[in-house]
Amino acid sequence: MERIATARRAWWLVLGAVALVVLAACGDDSDDAAPDAAEPITLKVLAGLNDQQDVNIAVTEFLPGAVSIVAGSTVEWRFAGPEPHSVTFFPAGQSPPPPGSDESLFAPTIPPPTVFDATVLSNSGLLPLGPAPAPPFSLTFPAAGEFSYVCVIHPAMTGAITVVGEGGTVDTQADVNDRADGELTKWLEEGRAAKKKLVEAAPKQAENPDGSKTWTYEMGATTEHTDILAFAPAAGEFQPGDSVTFVNNSGAPHTSTFASGGQVPQSPIDPAVSVPTGPSPITLTPTGGPFNTGLLPPAAPPNAPPPEAARSFTFVLPEAGSYPYVCLLHAPSGMAGSIKVA
Repeated sequence: MERIATARRAWWLVLGAVALVVLAACGDDSDDAAPDAAEPITLKVLAGLNDQQDVNIAVTEFLPGAVSIVAGSTVEWRFAGPEPHSVTFFPAGQSPPPPGSDESLFAPTIPPPTVFDATVLSNSGLLPLGPAPAPPFSLTFPAAGEFSYVCVIHPAMTGAITVVGEGGTVDTQADVNDRADGELTKWLEEGRAAKKKLVEAAPKQAENPDGSKTWTYEMGATTEHTDILAFAPAAGEFQPGDSVTFVNNSGAPHTSTFASGGQVPQSPIDPAVSVPTGPSPITLTPTGGPFNTGLLPPAAPPNAPPPEAARSFTFVLPEAGSYPYVCLLHAPSGMAGSIKVA
């Protein structure tokens, strides 16, 4: 039990949130008491989290997924990273597009909103973008109602804000912290099991008429509450003339990008991320890159999954050499690999 309590304190200290145990140590128990329903407060919510034991495992949930506040209260979302997420409220009656399909949503609403308005888009954009800590995103909710929001690249990552009327039950920060801790424990267990299954699966290969082989590499995996940001297998040994086909069967968009002596985009919102170098298949060389699949869409809701041909891309490997590659969207989460052609 002590180990769980210690992990809890460390997690919320990293996020800068005010955990119950910290308040007790400081002699401040203001978050323990139920707030007056007429008194607005600020609640801190976490927008996703990467497993501290394995950065490849990203919890794609708002923690907690739902909070209740009184009108005039503020919700502050914190981005612990490195996996980017967004906090996006679409106007009433508008459905989110397929994940990653509208790159304008990767950028924040301009000007940044501070007061929630259900008739317009309120969007944090993707955060964090790079190694620097991401600023929090805050909205004040002036009127009662139930309001849902999403992450624009993780379609199952949804949250809800309930603004209660007079006499309604609202959350304290201690309530929010406790629910977030409980949800996080479950989702991390789920993600670790999925990562084990992904990396332990035998690689797929097919013999070609000319005697070469085509290998199939998986671009991550997705569970109900997590994304596994890893290629499987992460490394392989090929013969000249072999091919590798990257297939995105996960719930998030990905790229497979070989620098090969060239410059690759450094930001996931760079327009070059989504642009393929050319039609599949592409012949790789040790220099003359980069070679990029562009954004391969996920096999995910809200619409029917695209056909596998739209979610896959093939590279031919005619020359000996080492070919490191990366997902441009998820490089900070360690989504990378290497191919050796002997």
